[in-house]
Amino acid sequence: MAFAGTGCKKFLDREPISSSTEDNFYKNTADVETGVIGCYAALRNVYKDDPILAGLRSDDSYIADSESDINLIDGFKEGPTNSYVAQYWQDAYYAIKQCNTVLKYIDRAGDTTQRKYFEGEARFIRAHMYFNLVRLWGDVPLVTTDVAYNDTTYYRRISKDLVYNQIIADFTAAMQKLPAAWDPTEIGRVTNYAAKGMLAKVYLTQKNYTASRTLLQDLIDNPGAYALQASYKGIFGLRNEMNNEIMYAVRFKSNSNGTGENYTYNMDKVSGSVGYRSAGDFRGTSLWPAADSIRKSATFSTGGIYGSDYYNVAKYQDPTAAKNDAGADFIVLRYADIILMYAEVVNEIDGAPTSATSPSLVQLNRIRQRANPAAGTLVYLYTSTAVKTQDAFRATIKSERRREFGIEDQRWYDLLRWNDAVTAMNAHFSYRNTGISIQSYQTLYPIPQREIDISGHIITQNTGY
Repeated sequence: MAFAGTGCKKFLDREPISSSTEDNFYKNTADVETGVIGCYAALRNVYKDDPILAGLRSDDSYIADSESDINLIDGFKEGPTNSYVAQYWQDAYYAIKQCNTVLKYIDRAGDTTQRKYFEGEARFIRAHMYFNLVRLWGDVPLVTTDVAYNDTTYYRRISKDLVYNQIIADFTAAMQKLPAAWDPTEIGRVTNYAAKGMLAKVYLTQKNYTASRTLLQDLIDNPGAYALQASYKGIFGLRNEMNNEIMYAVRFKSNSNGTGENYTYNMDKVSGSVGYRSAGDFRGTSLWPAADSIRKSATFSTGGIYGSDYYNVAKYQDPTAAKNDAGADFIVLRYADIILMYAEVVNEIDGAPTSATSPSLVQLNRIRQRANPAAGTLVYLYTSTAVKTQDAFRATIKSERRREFGIEDQRWYDLLRWNDAVTAMNAHFSYRNTGISIQSYQTLYPIPQREIDISGHIITQNTGY
């Protein structure tokens, strides 16, 4: 991975170490930093499959072709032996293992400032992985130390509430230990702003609106280097990666010793891809008014072998990349999310806006205005009359988040925290005329059977599987 277009390759071009010689390897600051590189590198494998486990799970998309295991996820029919479910679990825990190893040897970093940063990075990535795991599986094993492969003490699933306590502790520590910015040669490393934003999202997921608001208010009042890009489409260009709207992204690079990604190929209209497509009920005109053409055209593209009415995903395209080796970074958190989360929590605490200067409405309209900055009649800002109740504002936030973050793996997590997942997905399947109807237990994935077997059945299965 490297900073595309600037030549800043120092940080993410370095190779992670093998874990087989850990104790002999970790001797000084440089060695610990190499371990940190391994934490970032591990994220690539997780996010190669995140568009399937989180993205495909939602009503944003579907699979056009008939590759069995991925189609089972699309239809909520996957079982404990599904290969994608098993791989994501393994990759997430491998990333956690890398972080735990760094934290085990953190004191061998002699440079105290660097040591503080390294700890913040490792705890940030560990918190991120557990945040994904609890949202996808519920109760999961909680491992915060470097453990032997046969130590069954850590196999047991832990209440997700306790896992959330660890997530909060890790993001809080990261927020305190990470710098506000890095040298340009180190771009892609997480900052305390990113930690604050991710922690705010954790609190929002828990419906702890007061705690979330405090963090988001600080990011609104003191954004540092972060801001909305003037052009929505410009956020996603390969030549503009890690722009000042992107607070945290998993970085990829094509043609660079296996550091590319495959989701770009799978989202393209080419023979041999798995056929990851935007869903018709997502790209329908009822969700996208004519004045919102900027975001729509940046999210979907038409034409090609499937005709002008067939939409594939436009945000991640890398037309010069080889098959399964593209370089589009996967954005996890951008400043627009801070703004919309803030508007949401203010509505939950204070109720609907009462005037044009109400904080929630001001921030919501920043997103609305960026979606269509044209003057005159094309400006379609929200008014306090249009969203005059708390429920109306909630509905508006839901629609805005869906348009703003389409195919960015936010939708499924939003549906879960709004308790809308079953209703939304059944409406989606009805639109597609699939005959599928899901139940509440299917909002969690099955625990991979391999993990249950290896643990000697200490790990238990989720209800319904």
